[in-house]
Amino acid sequence: MAVVSGMPPSLSFKRSAQSGSKGMTAAWQVVYTENTALSLSGYLFAGAEINLSGMAAGDTIDIRIRKILVPAGAWVIHDQKTYSDAQPVTHPSIHINPLPDVYGVEISMRQTAVAVALLTIETEYYDAKRLGMV
Repeated sequence: MAVVSGMPPSLSFKRSAQSGSKGMTAAWQVVYTENTALSLSGYLFAGAEINLSGMAAGDTIDIRIRKILVPAGAWVIHDQKTYSDAQPVTHPSIHINPLPDVYGVEISMRQTAVAVALLTIETEYYDAKRLGMV
């Protein structure tokens, strides 16, 4: 006789291979992107940490989060913020909260003002997918 299990789906939480150093440019550049090829199979972009401690007076960095909201849809801006000058010594990194997603999420960055040189920014991204999904 077969036994049916009532176990709820579980998530596999991992550090994204897209984490690491990102060299800034004046144009928007995608620093993280993720989507699932399986329609209607949601996953969780589990968040990010972006270290802005290298910024100095005169530096400006824009960070943008975009999502695709419908199948085969266009990217839509979910959030966009600008960070200028040296960041507080007690909190030089920013945190991006988890974001449920079905069709795609993307993080882009650009440096629009340069004090001395274009910066290299350390980033860390996390994914959470249902077990059994790649």
